[in-house]
Amino acid sequence: MRAYSIPSLYKNISKDFEVFADGARIGVYSCLVSAYPLNQTWPGYQRPLDQTERSSFVIIGSSGELAISIKPVIPFKDAKIRPSAKSIAKEIKDGVLEVILPGPGQYSIEFGNKHNVLTIFVNPEKDFDNTANEMLYFGPGIHYLEDKLKLESGQTVFIDEGAIVYGGIFAHNKNNISVVGYGILDCSRMERASLVASASAEEMSVSGNSGNPIFFANCRNIHIEGVTIVDAAEWSVRLDGCENAIVDNIKLIGMWRYNSDGCDFCNCTNAVIKNSYLRNFDDCIVVKGLNYNNELPVENIVAENCVIWCDWGKAFEVGAETCAPYIRNVCFKDSYIIHGTNIMLDILHGDRAEISDIRFEGIDIEYTGEEDQPMLQTEHDQKYEKSSEAFVPPLLFITSELTMWSTDDHVGDLKNIYVNDINIRAADFARPAAKIHKPDNNSVIENVIIKRIRLNNSDYQVQTDFEP
Repeated sequence: MRAYSIPSLYKNISKDFEVFADGARIGVYSCLVSAYPLNQTWPGYQRPLDQTERSSFVIIGSSGELAISIKPVIPFKDAKIRPSAKSIAKEIKDGVLEVILPGPGQYSIEFGNKHNVLTIFVNPEKDFDNTANEMLYFGPGIHYLEDKLKLESGQTVFIDEGAIVYGGIFAHNKNNISVVGYGILDCSRMERASLVASASAEEMSVSGNSGNPIFFANCRNIHIEGVTIVDAAEWSVRLDGCENAIVDNIKLIGMWRYNSDGCDFCNCTNAVIKNSYLRNFDDCIVVKGLNYNNELPVENIVAENCVIWCDWGKAFEVGAETCAPYIRNVCFKDSYIIHGTNIMLDILHGDRAEISDIRFEGIDIEYTGEEDQPMLQTEHDQKYEKSSEAFVPPLLFITSELTMWSTDDHVGDLKNIYVNDINIRAADFARPAAKIHKPDNNSVIENVIIKRIRLNNSDYQVQTDFEP
């Protein structure tokens, strides 16, 4: 086991839990998360803090089994360990939870309900190479970036364990760039890029003037691994027009601000995100085509072995912007959705791209009975009103039509969609449905294949309103 130090001057320390790993006391971080699913289209000001709550997390290293002891400040009767598919045994004695974690991965331990959570990030024990000539090294301690760190070709940012870096990282039209290490990129001091709609994605991609923690535009050969990103002002990891990208074992948490997506692949080819945790207030893993790169295709994108907690939008999505010649060969697989609020699996096709060969397969999805119905805010001081009725987010939604995000004047075809080997764990009342919206335009939706869906270990025929 490898315990990482927390800088003594770092303010975001949690007092809600005492945590021991293999007998050693572990420091616990604190962050803000969304308290309930109240959202609005960007209003020109940031989301108010009274819509947030505190959550806690720890980061440790271990290549094998790990004995964890947790004592919450708030008394508890039971705890839920997610992903439930991992079937991790627990023992509660004298107000302490004892578990044996199987090794590297990400685990959500919820005491009583989803509002009292300790998230545990277990990194594989690994020594990143810090000897490269083009290494930008941040060692243990607190570091402040006055401006965005702008990378040149061949450079690697190494945020070591025990390091906190305040700021963001950007590159435009660079090759062979990396961000690695087991430290934290804290973006709480960053603001959203522009308060006016006139700032285009193209302008941001050249200048780096955005609130994205990591934003690489038109870059090739990208490696992002190990880092924990906290409190994004916009999409957390944004890759626009990039080729050959590997995103491995990143952890996104503390995302409560408007449009704080997880990882967005926009007009990218040959990219993968794997072994990662994404808790975001908006869509978690998204594949898009943006207008300013609309001549670049989207192809060969894979998301695998990820743990998803979506506090507002879509857990896995293609869209809503689909400006590209084509979007094809996209696969979301072998992952866990432990909380969802809006739609679990989504294709929102609103532009001209020809979309084909999209796969959702081998995904374990939990409906906990704690889902709150998403609500759009229409007035500045509007409060969230919790529904008295149980809310069941859709399992799947597919549509092909012009939307408020569309920039093309027509919608392309949508073909060869495979939804396969989906395991749903649900409270007794939950019967999640699918909606396939047949367009009233000239676009085509065809060959949507849904098979091997299970609900609480029994075969489940998902309800759809249209069979293309």
